[in-house]
Amino acid sequence: MILHLINKSPAKSSALEDCIAVLQAKKSTSAMMLIEDAVYLTVSQAGNEALHEKIRTLALPCYILKEDLTIRGLSLDLADCFSLVDYAGFVQLSLDYDKVQNWS
Repeated sequence: MILHLINKSPAKSSALEDCIAVLQAKKSTSAMMLIEDAVYLTVSQAGNEALHEKIRTLALPCYILKEDLTIRGLSLDLADCFSLVDYAGFVQLSLDYDKVQNWS
């Protein structure tokens, strides 16, 4: 079980797309967590809707760090493919999974 961390905006990095491609191929028990600028994915925009659908299709947990949304002034009202966690939840997730993989 791997927790995949993505910290770059989809507009500036292919990390999220690359991670999704790996997860689609492996069909493993994993989860994703979007932190830092990757939380911009939660914004409802035409380009983001396609990524939201890919995440839904994976049927894996996808977590968003609440503090990173708040500091960027983004809404805490998330699409159904995301779950909101705080710093304590982030620490717990990193302990619950066997590995943490950072995508840059």
